[in-house]
Amino acid sequence: MNEQESLLRLEGITKVFLTDEIETHALAGIHLTIGNGDFVSVSGPSGCGKSTLLSILGLLEAPSDGSYLLRNRDVADLGMEERARIRNREIGFIFQSFNLIGDLTVLENVELPLAYRGLKAASRRELATEALEKVEMLHRRKHLPSQLSGGQQQRVAVARALAGNPGILLADEPTGNLDSRNGAVVMELLTEVNQRGTTICMVTHDDRYAHYARRIVHLFDGKIVDETDAGFTSASAVEA
Repeated sequence: MNEQESLLRLEGITKVFLTDEIETHALAGIHLTIGNGDFVSVSGPSGCGKSTLLSILGLLEAPSDGSYLLRNRDVADLGMEERARIRNREIGFIFQSFNLIGDLTVLENVELPLAYRGLKAASRRELATEALEKVEMLHRRKHLPSQLSGGQQQRVAVARALAGNPGILLADEPTGNLDSRNGAVVMELLTEVNQRGTTICMVTHDDRYAHYARRIVHLFDGKIVDETDAGFTSASAVEA
């Protein structure tokens, strides 16, 4: 992949956390390129640095060393306001714990990130409604998160991430709290989103779901130890 085709490019990324004079090396010399329309799964055991890597890609963490280029622009040159703008308008986040607000309805949860863009209420409602239709949750738009199953809550979380039409979708263990059937449903949704052109980077420790991606990057002790091509795995295979 040449430089012009790359969307996200990490060069020699390291991340060191300092706590009580103890150094924890979360990432060590990461080189990774993700192209437009790619679907990459980052796989590896707990504590290997997967979530830290995703946080750096999502501009939630800054690396200790190395360079991160987003659309060929070094993110180190971005101010706080520009980083916030990119997170709000260009990157969608899906979290393992859903992160839905309990006293807001499903529709209001999906609308919330759009409010930070300054969109008018009618526009927010239209985009949120379209996103809920995509994940087949529009009929639950007036419900609170507590009235939904785990699988339904994760579908709402996917809708919230998609409502702003981000070019990049970052998913941190999106099936971690789900049974195999609901996990497969969420992965089918992500596959459809990718096929419509959204670039996805997903963190998972579960090999069943890693194989939905086109590429699997294997992380161990903060280093990329292997990278393989992967073919789409059907829901029936995951449930087997």
